[in-house]
Amino acid sequence: MHHSLFAGLLVAGLVSCNAPQPQEAVTDEASPDTALTQHTSTGHQQLVPVQYLKQWQLPGLERWDEYWQKQYATDTTGDLRIRTADLDGDGGDDHALFLCNTDTAQRDSAYAIVVAFSNGSSALLASYPWAEYEGGIGMGLMLEPPGPLGHLGGEEGEEEIASPVELTQPAITVVFFEKAAITWFWRNGAFHQVWTGD
Repeated sequence: MHHSLFAGLLVAGLVSCNAPQPQEAVTDEASPDTALTQHTSTGHQQLVPVQYLKQWQLPGLERWDEYWQKQYATDTTGDLRIRTADLDGDGGDDHALFLCNTDTAQRDSAYAIVVAFSNGSSALLASYPWAEYEGGIGMGLMLEPPGPLGHLGGEEGEEEIASPVELTQPAITVVFFEKAAITWFWRNGAFHQVWTGD
């Protein structure tokens, strides 16, 4: 009797293992943090370094209010979420990327600024717990041209950075709309940051 009871439980267990798993509800409308639009078809998503692809992606431009899209208009260097220039002075095109976390539960690092270098390496410059502004994303990227860059001070814990900084190649500015701006520039083989607006 024990053998037949054991065999019956074994068969029931195997049948239940092969039963199809319940499917999660799928909607046509993606959440704002995972919405992908025209940048997927234009190939921008492929600029995201492989090690970030599982958890990070470029947000669609519709996440920014039209006002900010006009203030920081798309040009030959890119738009609010991607800027392209030779950022490290090696002659290749590097890409500064504004990424959003696909895991919306991770609010301590919901947004990140990553540089994908032309040689295939990458650097995480910063991650931020928030970036919203009146229902849209409240920060974005722009480029500073080579030349003197006045600033309000350097990053905490780093040697004093004299103002102005002489930029030898373009630098990335993270603009927090109507709040502040931080510029990341390349010097001596690494990025350094200075406050360029408050």
